[in-house]
Amino acid sequence: MLRRLFPATVSPSAKRRNASATVELAVCLPVIMLITAGAIEGANFAFLRQTLAQSAYEGIKVAVRRNSNGAAGLDAAQRIIQQRNVQGVTFQYTPTRPENAPPGSPVTLVVTAPGDANSQLPIGPFLGRTITIRATMARE
Repeated sequence: MLRRLFPATVSPSAKRRNASATVELAVCLPVIMLITAGAIEGANFAFLRQTLAQSAYEGIKVAVRRNSNGAAGLDAAQRIIQQRNVQGVTFQYTPTRPENAPPGSPVTLVVTAPGDANSQLPIGPFLGRTITIRATMARE
C-alpha cells in the first residue's frame, strides 16, 4: 500500500503524462493570456465610452440651462473626467458659445479622447483610435 502512494521511481507512463501536460500548458497559456488581455482592454474601452457619454450629458445639461453658460457646462463635464482619471479629453460646443444660442435651438457638446492615452496595455486594437461622443439638447 505504501509503495503505491510513494513509489521509488516514476513510471514511464507518468513521465509521458507530465510531458503532455507541459506541452498543453505551453500551447494554451499564450491563448489564455491573449483572451484575458482582450477582455481587460474591452472592459476598459466600454468604461471609457461610458465615461465620455456621462461627461457629455452632464456638460450639455448644465450649459443649456437658463442663466448658465458654456464654462459652467465644461466644469461639470471636466469634473467627471477628472474623477475617473481619463487622459487627453477635448470638449467642443456647437454653437461655440451655448449661452448665445436662442431658446429652443439645439446645442451639441462633443467629447473626444484618444485610445492611446487611456489604454491599459501597450498593444491592442484600440490604440490609434479616437473615441468621440456627442450630446445634444435644446437651449432653455
